[in-house]
Amino acid sequence: MSYPLYFRENRHPKIWGEESWEISAHQSSPSIVANGPLAGRTLTDVVREYGRGLLGAKAPSADTFPLLFKVIHATRRLSVQVHPNEMTAKPLGGEPKTEMWRILGGHGSIYAGFKPGVSPEEIKTRARDGSIGEIIPEIPTTAGQSFFIPGGLVHCIGDDVTLYEVQQSSDTTYRIHDWGRLDESGHPRPIHIDESLVAIDPSIPAPAPQDAVDCPFFRFRAVTANGTVSIPARADTFTALYIVEAQQSVLVPANCKAEIPATGTVFETILGAAELN
Repeated sequence: MSYPLYFRENRHPKIWGEESWEISAHQSSPSIVANGPLAGRTLTDVVREYGRGLLGAKAPSADTFPLLFKVIHATRRLSVQVHPNEMTAKPLGGEPKTEMWRILGGHGSIYAGFKPGVSPEEIKTRARDGSIGEIIPEIPTTAGQSFFIPGGLVHCIGDDVTLYEVQQSSDTTYRIHDWGRLDESGHPRPIHIDESLVAIDPSIPAPAPQDAVDCPFFRFRAVTANGTVSIPARADTFTALYIVEAQQSVLVPANCKAEIPATGTVFETILGAAELN
């Protein structure tokens, strides 16, 4: 492929706010290309046609886009939830999901992990009696912080938080607690206690804020642009960009050298096995 891809808006209203699926080839809501000869086609179709010519040599599959990028606007807190990892996803029939969050704004907190001294037995008891929120640490957030949320880590995005999310391409979420709220029809949303107790890894510590994230699935960093961002032609990975000021995402295919117009903070994500230049 020879040019960077931009995408149409792909917004999802939620009971707690809204999320924008910035770059997605997940079957539940694929992105649609907005520019160039491929305009109007889904990213799923484009990946199937170009394979590693778009994804790069390090992609785990030649015909599947491995990541999903979102912007989440939480006016109210999300559920207490957990996603499976590679080991627990298969027996649960779900998709593994490791993710990271970059805080964009708001005046809220996130909740993740468990307080010191919490035992597996207490986790089970509190998951079943609805008090699990009492043993999850609150972490106040400020813009510019990044948090790594591996599969198996219990977490919740709090009230009044806006963040950018990089994740494995997955739509599997197990809710443990939903704060007693009702959906648009006046019914409680489904709770997945049994699945959650299989997916939870109580050994994962609460995350600490960091600048960049480097994990087996992706590598994320923030850069400062002064008019353009220069992307080299990388044979092993695509490059996903989010231009914060413009609120715009760009996908630069592997082997594509590009100069992307941008000013201010830009988020750059590549596949985890690749090297940041």
